[in-house]
Amino acid sequence: MIRVLFVLFFLYAPYFGQSQSCLPCDSLRQIPGIIFCDDFESTDPLGNRYFGYDPDDGEFIRMAGAGRNGSHGMRVKFQAGEVEAGVLQKAIGRSPDPGMKYSSMPDSNFTDIYWRIELRNQPGWEGGGGDKLSRATSIASKTWQQGMIAHVWSGGQPNSYDYLVMDPASGINTDSQLASKKYNDFENLRWMGGTQGSTPLFRTDQTGKWNCIVAHVKLNTPGLSDGIFEVWVNGELQGARYDLNWHARWNLQPGSYGINAVFFENYWNKGSVKEQERYFDNILISTRPIACDCR
Repeated sequence: MIRVLFVLFFLYAPYFGQSQSCLPCDSLRQIPGIIFCDDFESTDPLGNRYFGYDPDDGEFIRMAGAGRNGSHGMRVKFQAGEVEAGVLQKAIGRSPDPGMKYSSMPDSNFTDIYWRIELRNQPGWEGGGGDKLSRATSIASKTWQQGMIAHVWSGGQPNSYDYLVMDPASGINTDSQLASKKYNDFENLRWMGGTQGSTPLFRTDQTGKWNCIVAHVKLNTPGLSDGIFEVWVNGELQGARYDLNWHARWNLQPGSYGINAVFFENYWNKGSVKEQERYFDNILISTRPIACDCR
């Protein structure tokens, strides 16, 4: 029996510990806790797994050699002055909008998720992080009112353009009522304070290499301010909040929704300073912690 157990451990050792999140997606999908994985090796159209995909006239596309270690990845090309250069929008769990197709685990109600994207800016990249990169959110109605948003972006604070910023916001007021009336209803969101990271990954002298970005969001216990938002770059914690009131008691109400979408974006508020490219690879969404030691 001991010999059998040893052989099984030897064969399946890559499925244990931190290496779980470093396996190819075909293997990762079989591991408990994995919600969604995309290493862009599949030839199936992106529109068959993301409910929202904007290729921006061919500037945001799956491309051979654009991923880590020469694999397939997503190439993003910003023209000089360009604001929008494409987006991937992934649905997870329950959602109120039938248009949010291809949801992973569509009957689940997620209150605690991790997500990863690997990012490389071409050598000589300029202008900072390009603002919008990723967010997890709760789409709360068919008209896209939002219950909460965990923004992972750059800028928005003095001297923050070379760094990631975690910027939590809630569309639920402290009386547990849905206050947002539409998507990105900034006037009616309850902003809970941004935190700038410590790694200048968008500084020109830091570009040209792959960076692993992992974020973690946990909704608060109804009635308590114990919600979580954490962000890591290459395994180094950039910022953390453990005192967030994401939704008051709203999620106790019938018909409420948990975290049901994760977006990967290319939206530069003032436009790119020049024509330049960046690359995405190895998207992973999980209910368990995600490693950044994949090479």
